[in-house]
Amino acid sequence: MYVSKIKKILSLIVVICLLLNINIYASEDSTDEAINYINNIREELEIRTINFNKELTQSAEYHSKYMSINDNFSTIEESGNKYYKGRYSWDRASYNKYFNPYIAEFISNTVKTKKEGIIDFINNPYSRIVFLDPLYNHIGIGQYEEMYTFDLGGKSRVLNKYEKIAIYPYDNMENVPVKWENHYKIDPYKELKGDHSSNALPITLSYYSDKYKIKAIYSNEIELINLDTKEPVETKIILPQDDKNLDNSLIILPLESLEYNTTYEVRINVDYKFENNITRKKLDYKVNFSTQRKEITLNRGKFTEYLVKSLDLEILNPKKIFKDIDIELNNAKYIYTAYKNNLISGYGDNTFRADLDITKEQVLTILVRAYEKNNGEIKLDKKINYYNNEGISKWAIEYIMKAEKLELITNKKEVNYQDQITYSQYQDIIKLYKKIVEKEYK
Repeated sequence: MYVSKIKKILSLIVVICLLLNINIYASEDSTDEAINYINNIREELEIRTINFNKELTQSAEYHSKYMSINDNFSTIEESGNKYYKGRYSWDRASYNKYFNPYIAEFISNTVKTKKEGIIDFINNPYSRIVFLDPLYNHIGIGQYEEMYTFDLGGKSRVLNKYEKIAIYPYDNMENVPVKWENHYKIDPYKELKGDHSSNALPITLSYYSDKYKIKAIYSNEIELINLDTKEPVETKIILPQDDKNLDNSLIILPLESLEYNTTYEVRINVDYKFENNITRKKLDYKVNFSTQRKEITLNRGKFTEYLVKSLDLEILNPKKIFKDIDIELNNAKYIYTAYKNNLISGYGDNTFRADLDITKEQVLTILVRAYEKNNGEIKLDKKINYYNNEGISKWAIEYIMKAEKLELITNKKEVNYQDQITYSQYQDIIKLYKKIVEKEYK
């Protein structure tokens, strides 16, 4: 009995892992996850990693609290306000005993997690240039209510000899977004005419050096090519001599959204002119990257079939339960079997709607029911008071509460549980589910 129970649960995990990639919610708002994300990129670019710093973290936490308490979204603090620790970021860093000379600070009130903040700043070309700069090797991240502060600190790149070229997206990068939404004041598309809300992620080339400072970059040839169609993508090139916010980088703006699941090639041939040096340095680059796969949603009928098979349930001869399910069809037996095993239910009008995309709350409900079938009912107690039942169907509230108690939900931020589930979104929740099952049988 014990072995059979484990096999059923592990079978459920394996099948769902193969068919779904649920990422219903990001994992906890972890500083480690945020730092790992930026370091994975820096390692791909062969740039030294950035390390957690407790003094910068304290400085960032104080500033987030300052912004929230004083309702002042700014990198500048005003003396006399509560939690004032210094007018500028370097003043606040010194106050918190961080004494390296270089400080860069970024703030956000639009993200929900620290990792999401890092992703947002990497996606913006202007902040990306700073986050990838080898000059910075320390980071502190602070959050208070909706305010987030990211402080970068450093002493030097690597003496005077350092010279590094960084192109992003980097070579062989996968899952590059096909569209990009800017959340900050500095917008590279701002001066361009027309609607650019669907444009792709900006591409950057940055030259990092302590020895040489760039005076200008001259473009000989810069192209973005769709390798599947061999067609060029229309772009706008922004050079440092044309933009006061750039000094060591150029930006390539795709003027159209990219295609899903497609490989692109960036071809860059430029001349660098350095300050106090009349010599130009000609450089030639080529980088390939592939875009994200188009999200494919999962419907209720197919999910039910996989669930019944994975649980190794005895397949029952179908009977008419839902008026929209023809018992002669192949999926009828799986729907009937799941229904008789109390894993699924229909709608109030006695329909099942097998072709309807399954939602987050439905998936959580099914997983909770599957867990309870093998492990007994999850008891709710008075201490559980679900933080927000808006966007949750009334029938699902109890199951969402059970999923929370089961620790199948870790992010307490506002989520619309009626959103559809895609294959690519299942990865995180399956990891959680596996941990729960493994813990149960240890």
